[in-house]
Order: sequence, then structure tokens, then C-alpha cells
Amino acid sequence: MNEDRSSDLLSDLGLIDADLVAPSLLHELRQPLTGADAAARLLERTFGAALKQDEEWRMLRAQLDRLTEIVLEYAQLLRPGDREPARYAVGPVVARAVALLAHRTRPLARRFALVHREGEREGFGAPAALVHAATNLVANALDAIEGTGGERRVEVRVLPGARGGVEVRVSDEGIGIPEPARKRLFEARFTTKAPGRGTGLGL
Repeated sequence: MNEDRSSDLLSDLGLIDADLVAPSLLHELRQPLTGADAAARLLERTFGAALKQDEEWRMLRAQLDRLTEIVLEYAQLLRPGDREPARYAVGPVVARAVALLAHRTRPLARRFALVHREGEREGFGAPAALVHAATNLVANALDAIEGTGGERRVEVRVLPGARGGVEVRVSDEGIGIPEPARKRLFEARFTTKAPGRGTGLGL
């Protein structure tokens, strides 16, 4: 039985209420996240500037902040219209997405590059949505070069787009996507990755 049909069956049996699953999950996630954030603040207060300057700590703090942001983003999806789109500098937002993957990009050294000029390119919309999209694209690019050997590269660029817009381009020298799979890239739960490596929900 596939996941969709099993979920529908459970709903029909009254075992779950599909409309309550997402709000309930977000509510449950908020509790440990709030506790983790409080613990992090206490550690920062105890160890002061030395801790905040530690690169591994900053990476951990960034991931914790991102988890909190994701919960808020999904909560807003359940309340459409709460946030109005606005203009924002694209380069720093993409840089933040890349920073969230520092634990994977740092070992690549010169084989990874982020190219942008701060303040030159502006987008219109929700910066958090771009963080989400860019993080998934860069993670996919990193997956594509893993285990391929050699000196394969990943590059992220913020470029001028059509009609004065902006384009974020993620390029990799990985294994590529088979032609038959390209038409299904945005199909929910479709993935070319091995079992346990992908959900088909990132893009």
C-alpha cells in the first residue's frame, strides 16, 4: 500500500484527521525547539563572546535558527495572507542558504564557489522561500558530486535576469539527471536518489 492510500485509509477509519496533522506537528515541534533555543541562550550567557566566536557553535546556532524559521514558515502556510511580499537583496539571502550547508561545502574548499555582489540584485517576494529553495538546490548539487571522484565542482551564482530581474543559478559537475526523469522533477515524492536518501519533496 502506498503512502497516500494508507493515509487516506487511516483518515477514513477515523484514526487521523488530515486537517489536524500539520498544525499538531508544528505545535509539537515548537516545544523542543523553544527548549533548545533557551538552552543555547543560556550557554551563550555563560560562556560569553568566546562561544559566539566559535565556528562550530555558529554553525549549530544557524541550524537551530533555521529549524525555528521552518516551523514558522509552515505555520504561515496554514494562514495565507499573513505576510506581504517585499523587495530584498538576493545575494545575502543566497549566502545564508549556502552558510547553512557549510558542514558540506567546507571540505570541498576550492571546488565550491559562491559568486555574488552584495546590494546589486534585488528580488521581490519572501526571502525565507528563497532560502528554502536555494538550500535544497545546493544540497542536491552536493549530493550529485558525492562519490563521483575527481575534482568535480559546485558553483552558486547570483546573476542579472531577464527584464531587470535576478537569477540564482546552481551548477554542478555531478552525474546529471537521466532524460526520462527530467519531466518528473517537480512531481511530489519522485526522486532519483537511493532509498533513504531523498523524499522527492525538496523541489
